[in-house]
Amino acid sequence: MRGLVTELSRRLDAHQRSRIAELDLTPTQAKALEELGEPKTARELAGVLCCEPPNVTYVISKLEKQGMVVRQPHPLDGRAKQLVLTEAGRELRLDLLRRMGTASPLDHLSHEERIALRDDLLKALGRGA
Repeated sequence: MRGLVTELSRRLDAHQRSRIAELDLTPTQAKALEELGEPKTARELAGVLCCEPPNVTYVISKLEKQGMVVRQPHPLDGRAKQLVLTEAGRELRLDLLRRMGTASPLDHLSHEERIALRDDLLKALGRGA
């Protein structure tokens, strides 16, 4: 069983990396774009990405130079800045998400089978369905 889970994980990872590379992004940049569907502070994004805030600053600076992200004042905390996708960033994020969902190793599963797999994985992880 463990071997099957490992093989599926490798296939999903290879699929994800190839889709990310098509857009000339690093895996961290892609994950940041995915997570910025809603504005976040650098600290919040660092928490989601499981990295230190200086690493997020580096990634966001590169996306900012590409015109994908802007820093805006936080509406509730005058000391903080929010990371917000630009129109180009939103388009790139949607393109990334579309590509990730295309030609996936799970494509041969029906919608019901995918839901069942998700539920079983959540149960195995102790997170319920």
